[in-house]
Amino acid sequence: MRLHPVQAGLHFAAASAAMFMAFVLCDGLNHLARLQAHLTPQPHAVFLPHGVAVVFAWIYGWAAMPLLYPAALVSAWLLIGSAVLEPLNMLLLGIKLAAVSLAFDLFRWAGQDARGVGQAANWKMLVAVGLAGSLIGNVPRVAVGPCCDGMAPGEKLGTYADVVAGDMAGLIFVLLAVMLVFRALRHG
Repeated sequence: MRLHPVQAGLHFAAASAAMFMAFVLCDGLNHLARLQAHLTPQPHAVFLPHGVAVVFAWIYGWAAMPLLYPAALVSAWLLIGSAVLEPLNMLLLGIKLAAVSLAFDLFRWAGQDARGVGQAANWKMLVAVGLAGSLIGNVPRVAVGPCCDGMAPGEKLGTYADVVAGDMAGLIFVLLAVMLVFRALRHG
């Protein structure tokens, strides 16, 4: 399906705004948690961008990649710094986003089409796809990413579990928000 340039621009703007807001909210929540608990930086307990990636991959399939990647890159650069622009980090960000669309395809190939066009959302299936996408997308990040340089295998495994848990918490939060929006649109 080919979109008019204005429509394509609106889709890109919506995806960019959602991803940017997810990064900003996530970063704000992380700062609040660290201030309250006096903790050193840890993986995000609630990583909202993963939830946004799942919702947009559910709606757009692989077309979510060019919609989300630029906003994810700019958001991470603004919040984390220029290290995000190093080739390895840019690649890892792309892999993490692509893993979500890949998870949708893997489920479809296994006979469970979570993107069933024209069907009501199967929230349990979206959570399962989000978990698969997180498990796939975080392997390269923890294995070769700068987040885990110098870590022992046990520490890497713990970090992997933490980032997957953060992704899932972010996904649940975003799915609840989307569900409330859908409910309000139906009743409004």
